[in-house]
Amino acid sequence: MELFPAIDLRGGAVVRLLQGERDRQTTYSDDPTAMVDAFREEGARWLHVVNLDGAFADTSGAANQDALRRILQARGAMSVQVGGGLRGLDDIEAALSLGASRAIIGSAAVDNPALVRDAVARFGASRIVVGVDARGGVRSGEVKTRGWTEGGAVTPLALVRQMVAVGVERFIYTDIGRDGMQMGPDVAGSVELARESGAEVIVSGGVGALDHLQAVVAQAPGASPGRVGGVVVGKALYEGAFSAREALAALAT
Repeated sequence: MELFPAIDLRGGAVVRLLQGERDRQTTYSDDPTAMVDAFREEGARWLHVVNLDGAFADTSGAANQDALRRILQARGAMSVQVGGGLRGLDDIEAALSLGASRAIIGSAAVDNPALVRDAVARFGASRIVVGVDARGGVRSGEVKTRGWTEGGAVTPLALVRQMVAVGVERFIYTDIGRDGMQMGPDVAGSVELARESGAEVIVSGGVGALDHLQAVVAQAPGASPGRVGGVVVGKALYEGAFSAREALAALAT
């Protein structure tokens, strides 16, 4: 099971937002490549990079684009999945052309499902991930868009089923209420999405201890015929709850 250390970019800096709220930001570094180097040295095989300025659509995101270029140049053998503000085929192609292995489509999956269908057809299902960011659970909750500021009027399970129908094979599920809280991710919801869709689901939001990672591993078999493919971890790594090396060991058990 993969570990995805998270690098959230805002104004070119590495930050974390508590429950996605812009006024509850902690800045961890002005040098994203230093984070890349640290995660690479500890054995991480993937990075999860989000352009928050692009997600909020309130700035040009030029500083983040420069930071993304530097991250991709410094990644070495690591693979990188990139999201935030990818709302058209040109945006997706630009991210992949820079060297990203996967492009994450979030708001656009709700607003324009045809874009996702076209992206899968053009770039292949292995390079497209749909981000499902929600509050309220997978069956009765609501997917949020525009940097989690607007409601998408669709449940996570309904969106996942719709996306599977257009060829999507991989999702990232984030329980917004848990994000940054370090109280544990919604493992049961992630497993349910995978089981009901037959797709791969990456767990995100709320990891704060190695026990949380071990819980993902323990519950993952229940995802069949789908699978739980990994976990995105941010704040816990930056605040020293555990190291990337320790996280990798926990996910390998």
